[in-house]
Amino acid sequence: MNYPSRHSLLLCVVVVSVSHAADATNLPTEPTFIDALTAGKTSLNLRLRHELVDDNAQPKNANASTLRTRLSYASAAWHRLSAGLEFDYVTAFGTDRFNDTRNGQAAFPVVPDPDGADLNQAFLRYARPSANLSVGRQRLNLANQRFIGGVGWRQNEQTFDAIRGQFTPLKNLSVDYSYIDNTQRIFGPDTGKPAARLDSDHHALLINWAARPELNVTAYGYWLDFSDAPALSSRTLGASLTGDIKRPRVTFDYRIEAARQSDYGNNPVAFAANYHHLVLGARVAGVRLGVGEELLGGDASAGVALQTPLATVHAFQGWADKFLTTPASGVKDHYVDLSTARFGLGLKAAWHGYAADVGGASLGQEWNLQVSKKFLQRYTFTAKFADYRAQAFARDTQKVWLMAETSF
Repeated sequence: MNYPSRHSLLLCVVVVSVSHAADATNLPTEPTFIDALTAGKTSLNLRLRHELVDDNAQPKNANASTLRTRLSYASAAWHRLSAGLEFDYVTAFGTDRFNDTRNGQAAFPVVPDPDGADLNQAFLRYARPSANLSVGRQRLNLANQRFIGGVGWRQNEQTFDAIRGQFTPLKNLSVDYSYIDNTQRIFGPDTGKPAARLDSDHHALLINWAARPELNVTAYGYWLDFSDAPALSSRTLGASLTGDIKRPRVTFDYRIEAARQSDYGNNPVAFAANYHHLVLGARVAGVRLGVGEELLGGDASAGVALQTPLATVHAFQGWADKFLTTPASGVKDHYVDLSTARFGLGLKAAWHGYAADVGGASLGQEWNLQVSKKFLQRYTFTAKFADYRAQAFARDTQKVWLMAETSF
């Protein structure tokens, strides 16, 4: 089992001491420490999933059946201070039928859901009306998770030993800063390759101005320094414009985002690569149709491309996950997606066409389909399909997921 780093634990003690001293005068009107603990909320989440992978690069198909049991606890506030704990336990049935990155089944495609118990979160949070500070192991889903996210689709979620401060200095203006000391990856809890955790020295800063529903402006910077994986160290600076434009019968949504990534910290290669994401969507009578282009650029002179090693990549560039690591030529993804709710079902479909940024070669295309159903307020069933047809990259791959989830 993994525990928060010594830096995070020390900072937890500091936050407790400072907050207690600051609010000492309010002791008579505040609940006691024991009251805050006993008034806390405990929840249980169960997620059962079967994943079938047919990858032409592997001699066998993967059949992965896993159950994730998640136990969470959130205390009530005591002098503005609260705490959170979360434990995950992943159980795999038939571990000889897929490669979980730890079981040595190299003849099968990878399904990165190794079994074992993990401490997912353990943090303290100090909250005021216009600011809060959280310290310890925690979930970080920043912006749309394109650069830093929890990879929540996998059974063992990615979390971070971090300090996070969120502030609202002015109306409609927010500042979000995180320092990340350690990254707990989806491949844990056992050691192996890929690494279960990475020693980190990261800074993430987002400044958001919610001007109006039609215009939301975000500027961001991510300074990632990996001592264990220096080739992943980078600096990314960018900005996005998003919003919803309502008309009598249709609502339009858009994203205009651009960024520049370059080497940072201990990266041995000097490079610079561009990023952009352009989206236009329209919603009519409960049906949304969207078109988009996302570019993760390549640097031809350096032989590398823009990377997003801490992102929730499954949410981008297709569900077959063929581009978890951006190829050196970079990737341009043109896509069309459609979503709606009908007959109590959530329905989604998407098509992706992939091309290299450097050279323009076609990298393949992909279809994604999903249907989900929620009933009795706590049960959800999901069926999901991905079909990647390779051209100049990887091999043909089909994936099918059947999933049931409930919370108490």
